[in-house]
Amino acid sequence: MSLQFENGLNGNGSANGRELKSQEFNPREFLLKYIRFAPWVLVSVALFLILAYIQLRYSVPVYQVSGKLIIKKETMGASGKDKFDDIFMMQAGNQNMNDQIELIKSTPIARRVVKALNLQTSYYNKGNIRSGLLHRRETPFLLEIVTQYDSAKGFSLPVRIISPNEFVLGENNKPIAFGQVFQRPEGMFKLVRTELDIRSFKSNEFLVSRQAEEGVARGLAGGIKVAQVGNNSNVLSLSYETQNTRIGKEIVDGFMNAYKDYSLEEKREVANNTTEFIKKQMNDVQDELGKVERNLQNYRENNRTFNVQKQSDIFISDLSETDKELYRQESQVKIVDILIKIVSNREMVPSTLGIDEPSLVQAITEYNKLQLQKQTSLKTTPVTNPVIIDLETGIEKLRNDILENLKNVKEAYMLAVNDLKRKTNYADAQIRSMPSKEKQLLEITRQQKIMEELYSFLLQKNLETSIGSASTISNIRVVEPAMYSSVPIRPNRKGLYMIAVFVGLALPMAVIFLLDYLNDKVRTRSDVQKMTHAPILGEVGHSEEKGALVVTRNNRKFIAEQFRIIRSNLQYILPKTDKMVLLVTSSYSGEGKSFVSTNLGAVVALSGRKTVILEFDIRKPKILKGLGLAEKKGLTNFIVSNIDIDEIIHPV
Repeated sequence: MSLQFENGLNGNGSANGRELKSQEFNPREFLLKYIRFAPWVLVSVALFLILAYIQLRYSVPVYQVSGKLIIKKETMGASGKDKFDDIFMMQAGNQNMNDQIELIKSTPIARRVVKALNLQTSYYNKGNIRSGLLHRRETPFLLEIVTQYDSAKGFSLPVRIISPNEFVLGENNKPIAFGQVFQRPEGMFKLVRTELDIRSFKSNEFLVSRQAEEGVARGLAGGIKVAQVGNNSNVLSLSYETQNTRIGKEIVDGFMNAYKDYSLEEKREVANNTTEFIKKQMNDVQDELGKVERNLQNYRENNRTFNVQKQSDIFISDLSETDKELYRQESQVKIVDILIKIVSNREMVPSTLGIDEPSLVQAITEYNKLQLQKQTSLKTTPVTNPVIIDLETGIEKLRNDILENLKNVKEAYMLAVNDLKRKTNYADAQIRSMPSKEKQLLEITRQQKIMEELYSFLLQKNLETSIGSASTISNIRVVEPAMYSSVPIRPNRKGLYMIAVFVGLALPMAVIFLLDYLNDKVRTRSDVQKMTHAPILGEVGHSEEKGALVVTRNNRKFIAEQFRIIRSNLQYILPKTDKMVLLVTSSYSGEGKSFVSTNLGAVVALSGRKTVILEFDIRKPKILKGLGLAEKKGLTNFIVSNIDIDEIIHPV
């Protein structure tokens, strides 16, 4: 609603009273504007804090238990051509840490932990709000399985203790004594009482849950987290999240011990296989050596040849180096034949037996690793499993590669043997003049030397393997046993309260700012002052009076005084003229034009000036009705009819 003057001037002399001001941020105005919403903001913050408290009250705290272990690198012993390389014990090369992480997280390792800690059975104490997970040493009783019909299926037993010596199961009110065997659809069981006092628990209601071993193992394997401490570090960090820190510590320690035991068992198994293989080969060579020695003894006895002539000594001395090399090469050929036979029979190769070929050693190492992995997987996985099929494919490929490599090695050795034989044949031609008996004796002696060298070689390897097996230790060391923090990782009390405070502040403030941003109404005096240079003569509050006329001679109410203030301010802004015309207008009906016009006219009239109010609302006139006057002729009648102006003037 606006108040305009006849001469069209506004308070500052500008021809355009709607000129806008530039808006500047006023902290005081901002504070005064929004301080009235502070109670709602405080209520919102309090509400969200209460919700956060309820969330924390009903949430089960989860703690993180962690430990560390180190995998030491194992190195070869003293270097040398004939030094035995224990392939199965994996004492050469670096450990692949990613493979070790996956091994720790595997189901077979988790199954070991489940068996060692008896994690198939869980105990819970029911509280008023939530149930707590109990360690087996924190329960007033323990479950013992007499007979379980199907171990692959889990079950649960709701137990309510009614006395120190008796309990009931579920809805069944029949008392059962502790230690007494009872029948269930899953089997026959009994509960054995411990020394813990029942009064120390939140309630006398408990829940015993029994799960299948495979399911628990898979859950543990998925729950344990293993990470490398650094990119080039051999230290692994194991962590597990649990409600009960005591159970969590046992699980983390159990994984580290199970991994350590698994590694040690693997090494011992390889060492035992290698020892058995070498002993078998020693027995075969010993039999061959016995035959050669008996032939030599029979030859000497039958032909009475016990002393070698001086000429034979000279030739033997000249050919000693050639014969020595020939013996070594023939031994290598025999070893290659042994390895070919083993690989062809699809058996595990315990050793390269002195064959110094790096590519062959690497291939045999990978071949043995896949064979061992296949044997381990077959314990829990059927033959038709894709994993077994992939392992068999890899083993077959490596086997063909090893056979091809061995054939190439054998060809190289055979070339050396043939060359040495040519040298030997030349020497044989030189000793043809020797007696036939001495020549045959030389051949038998040569065979004896070959077998003695091979037997001595196997004996040495057997001794090395036995010593290595006896001194086998795990390369896994626990750096830091399982530890836990007293502060739960979930729920985060501090973080949840901070979020509650933030949301409690942000939500009402966002609503307030949104409503203020979408508000396009003029509600306060400051809204006019911010948007225009128009002078403000006064403010008119809302009237609770029934009639429109509130300004009378004796009325001193606040709203009447507001109109008197407007009258006073008009004296400073109106032009100096005796007859002044004021126009009261607005854009919508019901905004107070009739009310302001009536009381503004009344307050001017009270000052002693003659005042006339013209009702220009032709459609819905309200002034006469507001003054309590009957409907009479007005401006419309004067315009359309030929009546005198005095007829439309009605004194109040």
